Amino acid sequence: MSTDETDSDETVRVSRPREHVARVTLDRPDALNAYDETLLRSVVDALETLAEEEAVRAIVLTGEGERAFCSGVDLTNMPLTPEMDFAEYEAGLGLFQNVVRTLRSIETPVVCAVNGYALGAGCDTALACDFRIVSEDAVLGETFVDVGFVPGDGGAYLLPRLIGEARAKELIFTGRRLEGEEIVEWDLARECVLPGELLARAESFAADLADRPPIALGLDKALINESLAVDLETAFDHATRAQRICAQTDDHAEAVAAFSEKREPEFTGR
Repeated sequence: MSTDETDSDETVRVSRPREHVARVTLDRPDALNAYDETLLRSVVDALETLAEEEAVRAIVLTGEGERAFCSGVDLTNMPLTPEMDFAEYEAGLGLFQNVVRTLRSIETPVVCAVNGYALGAGCDTALACDFRIVSEDAVLGETFVDVGFVPGDGGAYLLPRLIGEARAKELIFTGRRLEGEEIVEWDLARECVLPGELLARAESFAADLADRPPIALGLDKALINESLAVDLETAFDHATRAQRICAQTDDHAEAVAAFSEKREPEFTGR
């Protein structure tokens, strides 16, 4: 089942291409989907709204057009400038950080379909998603150093967790851009596909995730995301609580019944 676009504004489109799957599209193709303040706020609003919808069990995040997923910040309309005092600058940078924070904190799994450029803040947005599928035309780069900046919205936190400290330093220190299959070789995407197959493949994988028990997946995501920030005993404690929650769900009972009856389970998210 698919539906037409809903909840759209001038910079973000939301659609439901498959049952239990929503697609969020950054929609500033003339600016290579670069971030301005409106887009930063709109993508967070869209993600938070979908995360509250029981019918949405997986999200695909992508960019409009063939040239870019998100090319970073819109230099003609930046929400922060060097002339700002610290509090203003902190608030401006916080708009970028909120995108990464939201992607990491919502329970709904997010698959990023990277079409074209994902640079700077756009790269960090892709890295904050739970999975990345890239097209052969995709270009991923921590390009902050090229303008004398550091990754202010999470890249220095996310990259070492994904590919290790030394490889993260190489990408951040040099601003090196990875292209197509090279992104997969660096363990930053699960697969590379033809441009015309990108959305279908991302939505198919998202649908596979949506078929799993949503409560368990949300708790899985939280446990994994915190895993490098807590000690083992804390991880055990949080896992015990999560397991207890899962044990009391209808989905757990359904899984046990389906196993006994030799059929596929039908999860409801309860």
